Amino acid sequence: MNFREGRRRRPPTLLDMTPLVDVVFQLLIFFLLTSTYVKDSQSSSAAVPVELPESSLSAEQAPPEAVVLSINDQGAIFFEGEEMSFEGLSVALERVALKNPKTILLVRGDQRVPYGRVGEVMSLARSFGLRVSAILQSGE
Repeated sequence: MNFREGRRRRPPTLLDMTPLVDVVFQLLIFFLLTSTYVKDSQSSSAAVPVELPESSLSAEQAPPEAVVLSINDQGAIFFEGEEMSFEGLSVALERVALKNPKTILLVRGDQRVPYGRVGEVMSLARSFGLRVSAILQSGE
């Protein structure tokens, strides 16, 4: 018995390459045009002689000081590696803000600490005019 006679063979599926070629061609044109535009805009700005004004600010100013504040999983606060209470942190942040108001605060919070605790610390820092620049994650 031959059961295969009843089945019809399907013609092999052909992949139409025309849309793929169209997309690749459009991408090629896009990159050629944009790279030409960028090159032209850079060369035209360098070709115009401009005498820039002098500034009284030094270009070599030191970056702002950064201090690290950590909060462990029990909610304990460590400022520059020293454990302290919320009131002690308030005094320390006030001292830092008076010394250098452009100091940046980097907060490292354990993943299990409630976000409200981190928010309280950030709010306290902002009340003294300090910037909270980054909330560091593990591995940083």
